[in-house]
Amino acid sequence: MIIETEKASMKAQIQNKATKVFGVMLTCIVMIALAKQEAQAQITPQVVPSPAAVDERQEPAHALLILLPDRVAPTELARLLAQWEASGALSSVVMIRQFGHEVKPGYSLGFESLATLEFPSEWEYQAWKASSESQLGPDIIVSRADVLLDRRSKKNDPTRSIFVVGIYETLVSKDDYQLFTEAYIEPNMANQYFSGIMTRYTMYLEREATGGLEKPKAFLVTEYANQAEYDRKSSVKDAYKAVLVSGTHPEWAYINDNKKSIRRDYSETYANMVKP
Repeated sequence: MIIETEKASMKAQIQNKATKVFGVMLTCIVMIALAKQEAQAQITPQVVPSPAAVDERQEPAHALLILLPDRVAPTELARLLAQWEASGALSSVVMIRQFGHEVKPGYSLGFESLATLEFPSEWEYQAWKASSESQLGPDIIVSRADVLLDRRSKKNDPTRSIFVVGIYETLVSKDDYQLFTEAYIEPNMANQYFSGIMTRYTMYLEREATGGLEKPKAFLVTEYANQAEYDRKSSVKDAYKAVLVSGTHPEWAYINDNKKSIRRDYSETYANMVKP
């Protein structure tokens, strides 16, 4: 009874704080996260990680290379990225080039080219930044980013994929955007993923604002298996969204109605992979 009372008190405190800052919408997200933590605690003993385990230098580091539409990239950019990957400086890299974007009020072309970089560790990222970043020239924006969500199918083949990159200016903290990603983005993406049309989805969040915006941007990078599967996107997505807003998932529906307080839609850009 005491434990249940403490849990109820904790939930009330979190709810009051979230309501003051972000309203009912983020309260729902926080409560969902708390419920997940409680369920996990019932089956997993608490383990205090060693300093080495939480040292971000031991974890992969991520960065985005952004070439805006009115800028010019080095001629050999794709080959340069491939060389860095072959040398071990990069664990992986995918470079894409736009071929269009969603046309609607407030939207624009998000980039001319975009590359997602993964480094073995923070140390390797800092070493690359000190020795090699200057080779990119003045028009490439290098943005350190965190990965909030990532899922890739064994069938993922970037050379055949149709990339759709949603770009959003975030209006909340990193922690709150992480909760939003888990409660709102994940269900929608997972449905498309398990339907077979999508082979990868990754949410990147910039650590600092770039491109003249006041707030960091979130990049939702998705890959559809090929053109035929991309052509099925609307039917798959719309059918599942109708279920989510039908009344069976009130938390998701509420977030959907009020998501403008969490992010500003900036761009939905279509792209193909650039081969070195």
